[in-house]
Formats: sequence, C-alpha cells, structure tokens
Amino acid sequence: MSTPQKTSDLHAATQVTLIGAVLDLVLGILKILIGLLSSSFALVTDGIHSLSDLVTDAFVLVIARFSHAAPDRDHPYGHRRFETLGTIALGVVLFAVAGVICFDSVRRMNQVDPLPTPGWTGLLIAALSIAGKEWIYRYTRQVAEQIKSSLLLANAWHSRTDALSSVAVLIGILGAQMGYPGMDLAAAFFVGLMIAKIAWDLIRSSLSELVDTALPEEQVRAIRQHVNTLSGIRGAHELRTRRHGGHILVDLHLQVDERISVSEGHYLSDLIEDSLRQEFPEITDVVVHIDPEPDNVDVPQNLRLPLRQEVKATLMKCWQGILPEGALHRLELHYLNNQIEADVYLEISIINRELEELLKERSQSVPWLSGLNVYGML
Repeated sequence: MSTPQKTSDLHAATQVTLIGAVLDLVLGILKILIGLLSSSFALVTDGIHSLSDLVTDAFVLVIARFSHAAPDRDHPYGHRRFETLGTIALGVVLFAVAGVICFDSVRRMNQVDPLPTPGWTGLLIAALSIAGKEWIYRYTRQVAEQIKSSLLLANAWHSRTDALSSVAVLIGILGAQMGYPGMDLAAAFFVGLMIAKIAWDLIRSSLSELVDTALPEEQVRAIRQHVNTLSGIRGAHELRTRRHGGHILVDLHLQVDERISVSEGHYLSDLIEDSLRQEFPEITDVVVHIDPEPDNVDVPQNLRLPLRQEVKATLMKCWQGILPEGALHRLELHYLNNQIEADVYLEISIINRELEELLKERSQSVPWLSGLNVYGML
C-alpha cells in the first residue's frame, strides 16, 4: 500500500473515531443525568457504557496510528497485527464492562427495597441513543470496510452494542411503567450479556488471526477456482491463506508446463498475483511457487542432483574427443521425476544422426541423466 493511501486511510479512521467520541460523550452524560432524574438504573448503566466508549475511542486512535506505519526492518509485513492486538484489548474492556453491569443488576434485583419506576424522559433519551449510535455504527462500518480495518470494524460493533442496549433499556422502562419495575434491571442485565457476547466474538476472531487460521472453506474454494481458470496454469495446490490485520495473505503452488522458460514462469506468477488482487481486493500479498510437475508426497524430491556446472563438466568429460571446442552453444536442464533431462544445443553445421547417437551412447552411464535431446543452433 502506498504512503499517500495509508495517510488517507489513517485520516478517515481518525475522523470517524473522533466523531464517534463526541457522540459518546454527549449521549453518556445525557443518559446518566436523565437516568438519575427518571430513576432508571438501566439508563444509567447504558450511560456508563457510552462513556466507556471514550476510552476505547482513544485506544483506537492510538492503535490506528501504529498500525498504519510503514513496514520496517523488524516488521517487514507492516504493523497491521497491532490492529488485531487492539481488537483483543477492546474485547477485554467490553467483557469487564459487561461483568460490572451484570453483577450490579443482580445485586439490585436482590434488594428488598421497592424498585423505583423510571420516568417518561428516560424513553426519549433511549430513543435518541438508538438513533445516534445506529448512525455512527453504520458510518464507522462503512469506513472500516473501505480501508479494510478490523480494529475500526470492532469499534463499529462497539457502537452497535450501545444502540442495541438502548433498545433493551427502552423495553425495560416501558415494562417498569406498566407495573413491572424489575424489567428495568432485567434489561440492564440483558445489556451486560449482550456486550459479553460481542466481546467474545471480537476476541475469538482476533485470536484465530493471530494463530494464522485459514479463511473459510468457501473463500479458499473461490480463490482456487479463479486461479484454475487462468491460461497457462495446469493446476493449483498447497493453497494456504491467513489474515493479517483485515488483509489476506495467500501462498500457493502452481503447476505449469515443465518446459517453459524461467521468464515465462515468472510472468505467470506475476499474472496470478495481479489477477488475485483484482478479483479479491482484500488480498494484499501473494507468494507463488512454480511447479513443473505435480507434487508427489510418496516420492521425496531428490535434492542431491548435481547443479549446472557439475552437469556440464560430467557431460563434456563423457564427450571428450567427440565435440570440437566451442561447439556447445547452450545447455538447458530439466529437473523432472528426480532425474535430469538435458537439452543440448550445438553448432548446426556439425549436427548429424551419427553424432547424436554417439553423444547419447557416451552419456548412458550417467546415473542421474534421464534423457538427452540434441538440437542444432545457428
């Protein structure tokens, strides 16, 4: 990702988070004041929840700045995993808030004193909170999806908890006014459970990213099917995927024709990378391994085959006295089926059937040589 793009993403994340922080501050104060005046414990706890969002908003601003920093020597893949850690921390905060709300709700339910009935003003602030928090949730989520930020998406869901909890508060106040005052505390307890559920979902998804959990099978299947449709590819295998701070990293093996050149294989690799990024915008990094033949787990690859210099020296020793000096123009080696097949390009003026047969006969004793092809070259 280019530096201007990162700067733009950071600006967008900062702007939407600051707007949400102002909204949290205003709604939090209003909920607590109106909750105390209208005797609604659920509204007070909802206000505390809104003010707690200020802490997470500040946390999001700090982590967003770290996560958008450019890659460096210690973090060559960038700093996106700071978002993942931030999301886990955000989930822990939500768990703590949920625990306090549930505990206090149960404690108040067990009191012998009659519970007060919330006033009608509580309904108005609850409705205002629903509208405001739902709006900031949708706005934050839109920005999060645009810049592919898992932390910002988590903060959006944090805002959604305020909207949903305000719905519970609204129901609780209405129930209390209908003669069921315990519904106000029950609504507060339900808010706590709901916050705990969202916190668990955030922590679980972030932990799965930290341990490099693969994408869902349907997404992996879609990536594999797309690769297999591209020209020049015989098949894709060893496809591995993982998430990295809202982005997707992919590495895979591609089987291609065993006799294409290195440059053609490199071009196919670049083509695959570009095509995957175009088709799946979340994919930011692709590592391609080119295979000239299918991987066979039952036959381990022979990594003790000689390299080019040794191959050339061995063949020239076998052909000593047969080839004139400078007759060998090019030597192409194909490492296939745990052996080496050699394509020999000679001066076309000396090529004939007798020479070709003699070269093959003299090299038959080489144990790692599976075949020899002789070609003429101007």
